Amino acid sequence: MNVHPYPSKAAVATAAAALLVCTSVPAQAATTATAASVSQSVGSGSWGAVATLSTAAPYTTGALKITFTNQGTPGQPSFSPQFFTIGNTGTLPINRAAYTATAVAPSTVQFIVESCNTTWNESTGVCTNGTTAQLLATPAGSSTSSMTSTTVPSTPGANLRLRARVASTGNVPNNSPTTLTVDLAVDRTQVRTATTTG
Repeated sequence: MNVHPYPSKAAVATAAAALLVCTSVPAQAATTATAASVSQSVGSGSWGAVATLSTAAPYTTGALKITFTNQGTPGQPSFSPQFFTIGNTGTLPINRAAYTATAVAPSTVQFIVESCNTTWNESTGVCTNGTTAQLLATPAGSSTSSMTSTTVPSTPGANLRLRARVASTGNVPNNSPTTLTVDLAVDRTQVRTATTTG
């Protein structure tokens, strides 16, 4: 004998309606979620830096050649420090640059390039109420050295002043060539990450 009663037609219809409501709500929500979209725009621009004697933009281009003159005697050489500018020539911020220094000098001469965390007093040659940091130093004599540094003017059009000086360890003939050429290069990886809007 079967003790399970058959459901009525009304009960079947009610159950079917409830199932339809339960399954249609998530489908509607999914459709709403996938309809949203976000647009982003990324700007373009240029990047670069240069060593120059200019103190404000627009900066000159190409490598900078600095000539030092021995103001002392061969046995007691004396060279005045020289100041120059690193200028940001691009339209994008940068976070570092590759420096190349080429020295033409006697074997007793080394060039040192330094930055100041405050302001240079260029008449006295000192870093006013601050400290200096060595950016690069060439091997003694005629040589070329390269290094990548975060000491750069990060903002487009900005600049920073550096000091170049001579360190000598012996005789320096007064008429000997003593020059330092500084060149910079900035590649895409040295540009600050672009920001997106949307």
